[in-house]
Amino acid sequence: MSASHVCSRPIVHTADGAALVTLRGEIDSLRAEAATLDARLAADFPRYGELAEPQPMTIAQVQALLGEDEALLFFLPGSITTHVWAISRDDAAWHRAAMWSDYLGDEIAQLRKDLDPASVSRGAVTLVEGMGRPRIPSFDRMKAHFLYTQLIEPAETVLAGKSHVFVVADGPLASLPLSVLISQRPSGEDTDPQAMRATSWLARRFAFTTLPSVESLGVVRTQAAGNGGDAQRIPFHGFGAPLIGLGAGDPVLASAPAEDFFRGALVDVATVRALPALPQTGPELRRLAATLGAPQDSLSLGAAATERAVKETDLSNTAVLAFATHGLLSGELPGLAEPALVLTPPDIATPDDDGLLTASEVAGLKLSTDWVLLSACNTAGSDGRPGAEGLSGLARAFLYAGARSILVSHWPVRDDAAARLTADAMAALGDGIGRSEALRRAMLTLMEDETDLSLAHPASWAPFVVVGEGA
Repeated sequence: MSASHVCSRPIVHTADGAALVTLRGEIDSLRAEAATLDARLAADFPRYGELAEPQPMTIAQVQALLGEDEALLFFLPGSITTHVWAISRDDAAWHRAAMWSDYLGDEIAQLRKDLDPASVSRGAVTLVEGMGRPRIPSFDRMKAHFLYTQLIEPAETVLAGKSHVFVVADGPLASLPLSVLISQRPSGEDTDPQAMRATSWLARRFAFTTLPSVESLGVVRTQAAGNGGDAQRIPFHGFGAPLIGLGAGDPVLASAPAEDFFRGALVDVATVRALPALPQTGPELRRLAATLGAPQDSLSLGAAATERAVKETDLSNTAVLAFATHGLLSGELPGLAEPALVLTPPDIATPDDDGLLTASEVAGLKLSTDWVLLSACNTAGSDGRPGAEGLSGLARAFLYAGARSILVSHWPVRDDAAARLTADAMAALGDGIGRSEALRRAMLTLMEDETDLSLAHPASWAPFVVVGEGA
């Protein structure tokens, strides 16, 4: 009888066995250390735990947090169907849309191509030859209407009579604001600005607010409001118009080669400086300051708009905080592991200031801000690509730092349109309405502008969404 028939158990040498016992001991020790750290985080930073690992909520709990004119839509795409929940204060519905995640991704990717601002630049209007009729770049309104019929129309009984809708979306749907979906079959041509304005956009019916998760509704609703009655409350502070695009004797440089963006652990400040300039961001922040009655020293522009300045400024009692600059998504550049805001880079990068204010650095700020305005490209994320984060991390970081709501963008924004949307939304707040409703009114005002017909295109008026508390 051979040895193989005597015993089938693997032979473990004494040295290997001892090493295995040691490794198991180290694993147990690390698990205990992790559990201790989790307990400390939960005790010392409960808000972080609520946002990072929220506890599930029942439908009844969600309903108790909604107002009479509010509803919540929750989308969960799967490999076969997409689950859709609609909840209002006194009703709830669920249905499965025959649209799987990959299919949704393809459909939304096509709409996102139509929303590329490069094709809808300022004044992008042509005339039909021999007829004199103005034309703007096309947007596939039938596709936007089809998505509405499959995803939202079955829930219309819950949405009836509501004006404010919270949205929790996962997967490809996280990259498309619902305001560009269309509730009635569109008529006319997709390149006709008048037909575009006459379209039944959901932006005409609902003020939408984005949430990172259903459970975060409880976080934003139970969070104490800012010290609005405090006479010492600082109305506004803005950072933007960074000194970039000024190198090599060229007033506006193209984006630097991505492979040269990092030098070791720090960003190469020369490549940050070579990012395109944003000439409208300074005037935008000045207009915001004037709208809020804030003095000019509430602005940190140009050379003063640095990462170090953000960290060293006491923002704990600021009501409205604004950043007008470039926003970078995690993974958008090699080595960029988290989203970031571009600020004026220093001469030499240091761990405290390399020209990028990252999400982890934002989370370390101390805020009690009613509204953070991120007038920057791609701050909502994702762009729909596989693995992209559904809500960019910048929004989560600002919520964790103490902001009640954040204005973020889904795609690169025309600087002139961004300036008008943010300033008009702030002005509309003076009417005693919610933040999401203020943004909705600013969107409609821009859409109806007769001085530039290209503004009728949703690429111009629909990039921004409110995250957090929009009421």
